[in-house]
Amino acid sequence: MLSQGQSRRIVLAGMLAAPALLVRKARAADPLRIRIQGVGATFTALTEIYARSLGLYEQHGLAAEYLPPIYNANGIMQVVVQGTADIASTGGSSIIQAVQQGRRVKCIGVGMLGLELKVSLTKPGQEKVSKLGITTASPPMERVRALRGLRLAAPGTGSTSDTAFRYSLKRAGIDPTRDVIIQPMGDAGSMLAAARAGAVDALVGVAATANGRAEAEGTATRFIAFEEDDAVLQNYPTTIMAVTDEFLQKNQEAVRRFLASMHDARKAIRRGLTEAELTTMKQKFFPDMSDANWTTSLRQTIPQFSGSLTPVRAQYDALMLTNNAQAEVPATVTFEQCFDPSLAAVVEKG
Repeated sequence: MLSQGQSRRIVLAGMLAAPALLVRKARAADPLRIRIQGVGATFTALTEIYARSLGLYEQHGLAAEYLPPIYNANGIMQVVVQGTADIASTGGSSIIQAVQQGRRVKCIGVGMLGLELKVSLTKPGQEKVSKLGITTASPPMERVRALRGLRLAAPGTGSTSDTAFRYSLKRAGIDPTRDVIIQPMGDAGSMLAAARAGAVDALVGVAATANGRAEAEGTATRFIAFEEDDAVLQNYPTTIMAVTDEFLQKNQEAVRRFLASMHDARKAIRRGLTEAELTTMKQKFFPDMSDANWTTSLRQTIPQFSGSLTPVRAQYDALMLTNNAQAEVPATVTFEQCFDPSLAAVVEKG
């Protein structure tokens, strides 16, 4: 359990924690069933974790079923395309790739905005980089070039972090297929285990997953934050909500209720989470995580939920730029083919 001082620090923009969110909506007499495919217990899924822990789905008249997690954006999207799940909470990169392949799917909402893409060096990596005379004070491009020859633990091939990382390497003149050794891993736990064992030189990903946790426990040290000098990553929709066109047409009310749950979760995160809420979330999803690790991960993650739920064209532009910078066949899909902001806009207007 967090101390009172710790909980007060986990707020957005210095706001004091407010009373627990009570939506106070009458539960529907006949809840609508919806099957959700997500990535599981990671901080990129903070809105879903809040909604599941605090009963938002029930308050909005949904009987929500979460399917076993998949730690790959394209894999998650495929489950939705196949009809096994109704809605995806997944990485932003997957929508461009799915539509380019002829899949009739839409991004209907944005979860986490701004891809905080990190490279965190393990002790073996720190030793190798230090021999080059490169430090965290070196210019950004010199630090990126210092990755040559290193073994890098990263999320699955084709995932949001993987796509953005390959784009960022190419932006610095690094060939991701020849200049570095990218070792895809199935989940954040596998990446942490590799870092603890010294089996890799660095971790690649968003701070909200393995990187932030490894840094909090001292297993790795922050070396690069690609988003600091890249406006494309700052506008990147790190996580999105997506459905097939068919499900959206036939189940608009269920989708609206899901988006309303996400909207209320975002409002709660922005106004500051209470100690009771934090305790409930931690006990349900991160019972074995240390308080220090939990606090650090939340502090790094919460600011990325400050934007709008409604998708906008700048986010589509960011996805297209990162996808086409490293794709063998550039995507040619349009904003209208990939995004439907209508229901999210209605939800946010109240």
